[in-house]
Parts: sequence; structure tokens; C-alpha cells
Amino acid sequence: MEKPADQSLASYLASLAAPTPAPGGGSAAAVATGMAAALVEMVAGLSLSKQPDGGDAALQQGARDRAAAARMTLLQYADDDAAAYSGFIEALRLPKNTNEEREARTVAISAAAVRAAEVPLQTLQVATAIANDAAALTDRSLASAASDLEVARRFARAAGRSAADNVEANLPYIEEAETRARLAQRTVAALADLDRAAPPSA
Repeated sequence: MEKPADQSLASYLASLAAPTPAPGGGSAAAVATGMAAALVEMVAGLSLSKQPDGGDAALQQGARDRAAAARMTLLQYADDDAAAYSGFIEALRLPKNTNEEREARTVAISAAAVRAAEVPLQTLQVATAIANDAAALTDRSLASAASDLEVARRFARAAGRSAADNVEANLPYIEEAETRARLAQRTVAALADLDRAAPPSA
């Protein structure tokens, strides 16, 4: 499958719409977070071009740089998520005719589920960081682009919570209780941060 970074928007949406397991919701959440990052980058860049030496220039520069890096990282996460889910599907299809096969299949499913949970957790964490930057730039960037920041916050919130759903969907398949608990705790903490940066009313 062609990587999201190498596809046109139309091609990616066609891949998403295809009757195949991947790419799916986790990949879409990463791309949506990338759109939020792009909007933050745009607003910060516009603000800097308007007032390069303004009092908030350092804040805007930092937000722009972080958003630019996140935008590229999230395209990789979109690809990683599709690959992780494909690996999970492959593990589910392993034979289970003997005790040995069943045991090997369980181990493979658990390992694949860990990876399939880790990638959307990373997306969630980046979405939280993007929402924080969008919140920080509110009233400290170009006023005419305020609505773009609001869209960025809403995209980051929706995408982050969607990524969290993908983490939680994989937790029951993880055999190691400690790993399952660690991923769950990190997800809860990231969601709390996301809610502070982009509350439900945002």
C-alpha cells in the first residue's frame, strides 16, 4: 500500500474508503491531527509574517516549528497505524488447530495488539501537544485567523479522542497485565491533558 505521505488527498481517501481493514480509523485520526497541525503552522506563520518582531514572535515561532515537525510525523503515524492493524489481522489469521498453534497465535496477537495500541497513543499525544499550541496562540496571533485556530483545536480534540478509542480497542487483546495497564494509564493522562487544552465546549 502506498504511504499516505506519497498519496494525493483523493488517493488517500479512496484507500480509506476501500473495503479493506486498513487504513482505518487510527490512520484517519493521524491524518486529521496532521490537518490540525498544519492549521497551527499556518496561523503562526501568518502572524510572524505580519509582525516578525512582535511581542509574541517567540511563541509563534516555537508553535510553527513544532507543528511543522508534527505534520510530517503524523503522516508516518498514519502509515504505521495501517501497518500495525494489518499485522494484528495477520495474527488473528494464524492457525489454531493444536495447543502449540493456539499458544503461538495468542502470543502473536498480544504483540500485534501492543503495537496497534502504541501508534494511536502516539497520535493522541501529538494531538494534545497541537491543541496546547493552538490554545496558547489564541489571542496571541493574527486576529483574522482566529477561526482557523478554533478549527485546529476542534480537529485535535476529535482526532485525539478517536485515537484513544483505537488504543482502548486493542487493550483486551494484550496478555501482559502490566503492559495493558501502562498503556491505559498513559491514554487516560493524555486525554486529561487534551481536555484541558481543548475542552468539550471548544
